[in-house]
Amino acid sequence: MFNRPVLGVMLTAVSYFFAGKLALLLAIPPGYATAIWPAAGIAVALLLIYGYRLWPGVLLGSFLVNFDVAAFQAQSWLAFYPSLWLPIVIGVGASLQAIFSVWLLRRFVKYPCELDTVQSVWRYILFVCGAGCFVAASIGTTALWLAGKLDAENFGFNWFTWWVGDGLGVMIFATLIFVFIGEPRDVWRSRRRILSAVLLGVTFIVVGLYITASRWELSRQHTDFDGRSEQVYQRAQAMIDSHLLILHSVQGLFTASSNVSHDDFREFAEGILARSSGFHALAWNARVAASERELIESQMSADRQAPVFVTRRDQNGELVLQADKDDYVVIRYIEPLSVNVAALGYDIASADAPRKALLRAAATGSPAVTDPIRLVQESGDQQGVVIYLPVSDKTKAGNAALAGYVSGVFRVRDLIGYLLQPNFLKGLSVSVFDSAGSLIYRSADLSSSDNGLFSQRRMLQVADQQWRFQTDANQSFLVGTRSAVPWGILAAGLLFTGLLGMTFLVLTGQKYRSEVAGEELRLMLSQLQETQDHLVEAEKMASLGGLVAGFAHELNTPLGIAITAESTLSADLRRLNELLPNLGDSSAELGSLLQRLAEASRIVLANIQRAGNLISSFKQVSVDQSTTDTREINLHEYLSDVLVHLSPSYRHSGHEVVLDCPDAMMLRTVPGGLAQVVINLLNNSLIHAFPEGEHGRIALQISQVDSTVKIVFSDNGVGMSEEQAKKIFEPFFTTRRGSGGTGLGLHLVYNIVRQQLQGQITVVTQPKHGMRFDIVLPLAINKFVDRGRGAV
Repeated sequence: MFNRPVLGVMLTAVSYFFAGKLALLLAIPPGYATAIWPAAGIAVALLLIYGYRLWPGVLLGSFLVNFDVAAFQAQSWLAFYPSLWLPIVIGVGASLQAIFSVWLLRRFVKYPCELDTVQSVWRYILFVCGAGCFVAASIGTTALWLAGKLDAENFGFNWFTWWVGDGLGVMIFATLIFVFIGEPRDVWRSRRRILSAVLLGVTFIVVGLYITASRWELSRQHTDFDGRSEQVYQRAQAMIDSHLLILHSVQGLFTASSNVSHDDFREFAEGILARSSGFHALAWNARVAASERELIESQMSADRQAPVFVTRRDQNGELVLQADKDDYVVIRYIEPLSVNVAALGYDIASADAPRKALLRAAATGSPAVTDPIRLVQESGDQQGVVIYLPVSDKTKAGNAALAGYVSGVFRVRDLIGYLLQPNFLKGLSVSVFDSAGSLIYRSADLSSSDNGLFSQRRMLQVADQQWRFQTDANQSFLVGTRSAVPWGILAAGLLFTGLLGMTFLVLTGQKYRSEVAGEELRLMLSQLQETQDHLVEAEKMASLGGLVAGFAHELNTPLGIAITAESTLSADLRRLNELLPNLGDSSAELGSLLQRLAEASRIVLANIQRAGNLISSFKQVSVDQSTTDTREINLHEYLSDVLVHLSPSYRHSGHEVVLDCPDAMMLRTVPGGLAQVVINLLNNSLIHAFPEGEHGRIALQISQVDSTVKIVFSDNGVGMSEEQAKKIFEPFFTTRRGSGGTGLGLHLVYNIVRQQLQGQITVVTQPKHGMRFDIVLPLAINKFVDRGRGAV
């Protein structure tokens, strides 16, 4: 299916997409990298096996995986469309990484690759899983940073996580794909069972450790966030309460005296403003009846030394004279005056929001706060709030009457900023919403790249309203509270997977090599065994040939004598026939002739009998060498017959062979095997023991020791060294390789003695002092020994 380019690209994209989406479920905060990225391994494996032409599939799959990164940046298509560059750049990084990794593998590891040596596996891990995965991590993390999705503080950790995730993905999942479709097919198929189980097991272990560490880390960070968030909230509430207490002190000033002058108020307010910079202004707002309007305007003008009138704001926001009313609430005093002079004489009851707060304050006798409004003294659009506290006048007819309101004027941004300074927030972002749910303040620390991993909402009591006070953890908080545990888990996971993967790649590769070598060795051993059997058989036939040659020589002598005697007898018989008619004077000659006839007849009979005995003995020995049947023999007679038939092979060279054996010793054994042992030992001594022209002595001594027979075969030849003696029974070991030695004679002797005769054989040698073979055989061979050892 990958042979069709378009279909191959689509299948690559689909594989990359689903693998990537599954891996993102494990993404660590802020959610742009994960501890293992199988898609990277899939991309490398497919491009390696099916060619570079599949790279568009990697680009498309990565783009689809990261499509939502751009989608969450904007709400409208016009704003979203330009942000598509981000997933495209990430996709380009993924495809370039796959191409670069495949090139590195072909350059430094080669393909088809077996990965069965430490050197090749190290190169695979170092170049493909390590260096190759730098590409996507570097391009992707940089793109996220440039797009504002990632803070500079999180760059290093995100890059490291991305790199480790891609490295583990290649190390595990590319190798898994090789197991099923990699080349050479036979090598990877042999690893399928064990390597697949190991790699999948490693995946579960790494993922499990990562999830455990991530949950622990998030839990720890969440606990830290809760504590710090509570601390921030308590500080904000305490500061607001302290400002209300200050406002109560101002209330006390006007409650204590109904004749507070402008100078008195200025002196009192300056001390407060110097200590509490949260206030934008402090004001005394007098309640003025219609009949008192002119008086209050003249008093304010005298204090100001400039005309001051009761004013309001029109529809355009401009200050204009207030129309006649039954009563007014006029800003009588305000400090600091220099920046708030425009507010003097303003009828605060003329605006809807302040009027509602005034009515609530008058009704409850407690502080009341306005909704966010544009302050009358502001020329811009900055919002502020005013807290009003009613002041009663008990001098009128002894009854409590409303004299006015003291007020604290606050700019919302300045107030919250004063309460929660950046060095106190330390990575926390604060948002404040009024009682209607409208945002009135947001910390400058909260950016579009923050995803609100941790968030906490509380209600902030401000006078008679409750504002929603929300704290969020931004990326600075994550960086500041992050421990080394995730880094350690990722590094340990990479190291553990690399070492374990390398170990099992090498072990399984060497196992395959050993199996192939074992099969070749078994074939070679089979051929070698067959060759050895042929050589052993040839050695047996050579021994039998020597026996036949000796027998032929021995048989030829009596038969020749018999033939000669028979010829003489025939001639004499013809002469006798000629003399019989004339017996007169030939009696003496006839007697001599008859004597010769008798002698010739005796010779013929003796030699023919001798030939018959030889034939009978040869038949017995020949039968013994061709069968493994056990029978009881007279050891002296049997060995004598064997040596007789071997005599031609040593008599002509002048060697002396001596048999020393009790006449009546009986032995139940395999005679053919025993004969073969004696023949091979004798031939070995004749070939190797004596230099050319030297006459030696070979002895065969037999004795009975308890229930065993000890056969000592010795010669007085040149012997051999200790090192050579250690190898004497090994097949094909000989000191006369170029002079007719095959190296199988003594190997055959060893096997016959140990297996067929159920005995023991040892060798004693000393250079220039000859050889001695000690053979110990049981008096009666065990007939029930397994046939594989040679007995029946």
